[in-house]
Amino acid sequence: MMQSVFASSASPWKRRASRRGGRRARAVRVTLVILFGLLVATYGFSVYTIRDIFYRRTERLEATPESYGLASESVSFHSADGVPLAAWWIPGDSACASVILLHGMDGADASTMLGHAAWLNRAGYGVLVLDMRAHGRSGGNRICLAFEEPMDVSAAVDWLLAQPNLADRPIALVGLSMGAATAIRSAAMREEVDAVVSMSSFSSVDHMLLGAMRLMGCPANLASALAPFMRLALLTVYRVRPAIASPIHDIPRVSPRPILLIHGTMDDQVALDNAELLKEAAGDGTELWIVDGAGHLLFRSEDFSGPEDEQLRAGILEFLDRSLAY
Repeated sequence: MMQSVFASSASPWKRRASRRGGRRARAVRVTLVILFGLLVATYGFSVYTIRDIFYRRTERLEATPESYGLASESVSFHSADGVPLAAWWIPGDSACASVILLHGMDGADASTMLGHAAWLNRAGYGVLVLDMRAHGRSGGNRICLAFEEPMDVSAAVDWLLAQPNLADRPIALVGLSMGAATAIRSAAMREEVDAVVSMSSFSSVDHMLLGAMRLMGCPANLASALAPFMRLALLTVYRVRPAIASPIHDIPRVSPRPILLIHGTMDDQVALDNAELLKEAAGDGTELWIVDGAGHLLFRSEDFSGPEDEQLRAGILEFLDRSLAY
């Protein structure tokens, strides 16, 4: 009789405990489903954002070499993966080296680098001003963030080496922003490159994007939380690991060939620590020049020829003259 009473009194308690346990389990399942959905949505948004920003062409075509009084020849060739490429060849003195000039990606193409070509050419250098893929007169429909652009530079190096009057001359790469990152990666891949001038390069794409979010006021914790999704999205879109396909990974392989890293303290696109990380990773022969008060473009005059930029021009030319003497 006592056992029956105990069983009957315990049964409602067990039923209530079972219901509470069931509700907790359902709550956990719902929470996990919502969390998984948020993760998938964040990843999907990251892929969409990268495609939306970088699946495009830039065609400024704002000037020609003739606009700067430069005699030139339009040349064309193909990258290893078949992208048609265009460039201007601006001959220099027969005793001077050749420079391949590489633009950035923020509304830039070869035409935006012609001011640099002018002062380099006045110093005697022959200058190949290259439209990298998806820019200017070259083919391609997406900007590749220095993941694929080294193939364009490699094709430009091959073009120089194929010219009988240029094949024995030293070659330097001079790049700005994405062009600087491409220059570092290209020099690691091509031993024929004798020197690099890197202006405002990022150390890796993921670090650049993380820094850009912080520069735009994104809280550091949120930016760090989004970083894995950006890396996964870059892997999805470009089929590369951004930490590996990066200047900071490749720069040790350029040593002991000389590299000049230049970065401005007021760069609002690529944070200064990118240059410091590159210098730390680089081997012998790498110099770091931090320009106080300079922004992302470093030069203050519109055509890069103003007196306020004389120190920058002189410093770059001194480095090239010293590194490319033959």
